[in-house]
Amino acid sequence: MSSEPAIPTEPERFAQVISELRRLLADLTRDSRPLEAAAGTPLLREGLGLDSLGGAILLTQVHSAFGVDVADEDLNLDSLASIGTLAAFIADRVTPR
Repeated sequence: MSSEPAIPTEPERFAQVISELRRLLADLTRDSRPLEAAAGTPLLREGLGLDSLGGAILLTQVHSAFGVDVADEDLNLDSLASIGTLAAFIADRVTPR
């Protein structure tokens, strides 16, 4: 039996990413609501309320935590529509450890 960890399946990878992303958002906003927010919750304005500076900080944190440069790979930043769209974007690009 191998002692190496199993490579996560796509749903497991998404679950791991969204959990970590929620934690990053809670730290960034200094609010616990992102920890329980639905995947469809918008990141900007009427959703979690991130402004342009908050969005830029989030992108820096995502790059640091996951090694994914969202701004470089998603020029329209469509992936910032919601928690779930950003988590899916990251999960599709993150390399399993």
